[in-house]
Amino acid sequence: MSQEAAKPADTAVTSRWSAIYEHAARMLHLRQGLEDPDKIDANVRNSVRVGGVNLWVLMFAILVASVGLNVNSTAVIIGAMLISPLMSPIVGIGYGLGIQDFPLIRLALRNLLIFTVISLVASTLYFALSPLDEPGSELLARTAPSLWDVLIAFFGGSAGAIAMTRRDVPNVVPGVAIATALMPPMCTAGFALAHLRWDWFGGALYLYTINSVFIAFATLLLVKLMQLRAPSPQVSAQAVRRARWLTTMTVVAVAAPSVFLAHRLVQAESFAALARTAVASAASDASFVVIDSQIEGGSRRVTLTVGGEAPPADLPQQIEQVLGDAGFKGSQVLVRSASARQLDVGILKKEIHSSLVQRFAEENEAIRAQVAVLRSKNEAATAAEATLRALPSEIQAQYPQISRVTVGLASADAVATAPESRVVMVLIKQTRQLNKTERDRLAAWLRVRLSGSDLRLSYE
Repeated sequence: MSQEAAKPADTAVTSRWSAIYEHAARMLHLRQGLEDPDKIDANVRNSVRVGGVNLWVLMFAILVASVGLNVNSTAVIIGAMLISPLMSPIVGIGYGLGIQDFPLIRLALRNLLIFTVISLVASTLYFALSPLDEPGSELLARTAPSLWDVLIAFFGGSAGAIAMTRRDVPNVVPGVAIATALMPPMCTAGFALAHLRWDWFGGALYLYTINSVFIAFATLLLVKLMQLRAPSPQVSAQAVRRARWLTTMTVVAVAAPSVFLAHRLVQAESFAALARTAVASAASDASFVVIDSQIEGGSRRVTLTVGGEAPPADLPQQIEQVLGDAGFKGSQVLVRSASARQLDVGILKKEIHSSLVQRFAEENEAIRAQVAVLRSKNEAATAAEATLRALPSEIQAQYPQISRVTVGLASADAVATAPESRVVMVLIKQTRQLNKTERDRLAAWLRVRLSGSDLRLSYE
């Protein structure tokens, strides 16, 4: 092909890609539907202030979150997430950094500190007075943050920043409040403080810090991307550089431990999966049975309770060898025999009870599924029977020359059809013969009315 012929083709391809790029740029442009910057500025500043309604809502949110964590109720905790005003000063910090309004940043930081102290003190008092001391799964889930919490806070904060700058706020604010939860980890810290669990206190406070820092950081980036400007006092270049340096160092300092915690979590999960495989392989020996296994991924410890004949003496070494070959050196395997004198009978009863409860729950779930299937089939059969009973009157109403209609079900074995098909026999007695058009129309109507059935239609 000559160069002259190739040039128009290249130009057409370039134009097509250019048009696609421009269309995508228009679709993804952040300034589409942007609210008036003055209104955005006023809304942020009004929400940052402490006092009046905000303090009342904060107190109610603290109590709702504390009760929800205390009784381990997910729905109640979600309600506390939705009504909590803690996000407002955090967004104010990110917005102030974006427009370089240092008085607004100081105001938002002060008010966030006030909100945080009130939340911590109130939740600590609640848990100190509450008779329920056992931590639930919802509370424990907020004591071990990791890198994934950083990502959730950042992406959730980004969605929230976009929502707050729109004319018509999309339905993302409730989702942002739930995803970037602030009140539950703060109340978890109150529980830990009330019970002097400093490890839980540190984990919950770290999760709260992650959410706060990365919501503010996401807001800062989105404000920059949307090029928002608001009236702010003139600041020196040195103050701007100092603010950027402090922001960068804060983000890095908060994110760094989460990477280590995420690595430790992945290692613990990998250890647990490998340990389960190793235990299952060892349990194939018919001379003993593993009654229960407790795997602690963090401490790399496996505790087995076995019954039957005495297991091989080197069983712990076998499993430790498998774990060590996979890179988990220093793993500890403890084997307890159900016949050993030193066995804690209470622990054994608890383990057997737990195993039985789990098995019964699984069997109950299977029975529930079978009952649901049978109920569905019964409802379908009842509906089909009602349809068959109504057919004669429906047919005679359409064709007065039909004197009698007999409807019945035939066995699938009695006719040449698929075993799973339902064969419906329809016998029509006529006072006057139906013509071919009427018969075809009646047959088509019956096939629709008896959808899924094998129709056998005959006339007398």
